[in-house]
Amino acid sequence: MKKPEYWQESIDYLSNIDAKLGELINKYSQSTLTTRGDALETLMRSIVGQQISVKAAASVWKKIIDLLDEIKPDNVLLVGFENLRSCGLSKQKTQYIMNIAEHFKSHNINDDSYWHDREFSNICDELITIKGIGPWTAEMFGMFYLLEGDIFPLKDLGIIRAINQLYCVDGIPLKIDQVIAISDRWKPYRTVASWYLWRSIDNEAVLY
Repeated sequence: MKKPEYWQESIDYLSNIDAKLGELINKYSQSTLTTRGDALETLMRSIVGQQISVKAAASVWKKIIDLLDEIKPDNVLLVGFENLRSCGLSKQKTQYIMNIAEHFKSHNINDDSYWHDREFSNICDELITIKGIGPWTAEMFGMFYLLEGDIFPLKDLGIIRAINQLYCVDGIPLKIDQVIAISDRWKPYRTVASWYLWRSIDNEAVLY
């Protein structure tokens, strides 16, 4: 596991410019954003984790690991759709994972050097050509694999819920422009702010 090189700089900066966020940073100071260092695993975990709890996603992922033994495109394609679906995935999620494995195989993506020295926008453009990968999944890839420092997943329901818990007044939900205005203060470390927001609503640290 590797944490971002900018981690300490980012939490110092965010703590100084946002007292409420600083309280979260202090509360969860013992844990950090980390990467698993495997592109395919991050994408697959992002698909698995969509719209289900962290606990449920962990249960499904364990079954996938038991089935595949090792996360490789060939292994995914070899076990096939039905076996993969039997791990607790919906038809859609199963097909999305198969699509990702096909992309890795057809583009001969065998190691992490494929993603190095490329702009995130360029990588994002490639990823969203894979059926099943939308902007949110690409953002998770940017945050948890590439360790991009300034990604804010605006359409993530957990992020919106956490921001409302921290910043709304008198129980009145924030409007989207208010959410954006708050997040703009966190530039260029919106990834780190987002990670702490997730941490505030989950029993376990988010890691794709």
